[in-house]
Amino acid sequence: MPHSLLDLSGRVAVVTGGGGHIGGASARALAEAGADVAVVDIREEAANAVAAQVAEFGRRSLAVVGDASRYEAVRATADEVLDAFGRIDVLVNVAGGSEPRPFLELGPDDYERAFRLNMMSAWAWSHCVAPQMIGRAHQRIVNIASISGKHGGGPPATVSKSAYASAKGGVIGLTKGLARELAPDVTVNCVCPGLIHTTNTSRITEGPDRDAILSTIPKARFGAPEDVAAAVLFFASNGADWITGEITDVNGGQYID
Repeated sequence: MPHSLLDLSGRVAVVTGGGGHIGGASARALAEAGADVAVVDIREEAANAVAAQVAEFGRRSLAVVGDASRYEAVRATADEVLDAFGRIDVLVNVAGGSEPRPFLELGPDDYERAFRLNMMSAWAWSHCVAPQMIGRAHQRIVNIASISGKHGGGPPATVSKSAYASAKGGVIGLTKGLARELAPDVTVNCVCPGLIHTTNTSRITEGPDRDAILSTIPKARFGAPEDVAAAVLFFASNGADWITGEITDVNGGQYID
């Protein structure tokens, strides 16, 4: 049984990008704490797999296929979740995508795509879900940005350059703005992960630059999706009720501000 401050029994959560590593870990953490969870992902098989894991905790689960970068699709997906569960109390905006190409190799369409994947997805889901949160206590929006949104992008070996950094920087700004506009009913906070070890990043975390990158992380290890999920769970919980507009680093000390 979760600690009372982390108990989400009776809450309904949505995790966008929920079929991925960080989204899946977040969905499982919320379910373990007692929440029913809708898993939204553009990949049907991935969404179904995580929804099945949520159900193993004895929670109601729903897998929904949707493109978080398109507002019309988000509206339809949000309505599907609301029809199924009746309300949404916790929104976790994980959906996004990397853009590893340098500035001079990008055109305007590439840059716009980076913003749609990372910034527009968080804006659209918040815009569609927040109205039904107003008037209820303990409502939560948790955005996933990146260490790149603070330091401008990683070294050559990593997946982030200026387009990704500026899009995630926008998520940070959105978090702060929504924290003011949606108070007092909704808290809005943001998690900025550092380099998380997944199958998608293994070419970096297991590549030739591995030791050089590890030397920049005081904790001397790469992050795990569960490290990010722990911060998501805290922000979703009653224990974070007087915290809003906070940007929390989960990076092992690689970037401290």
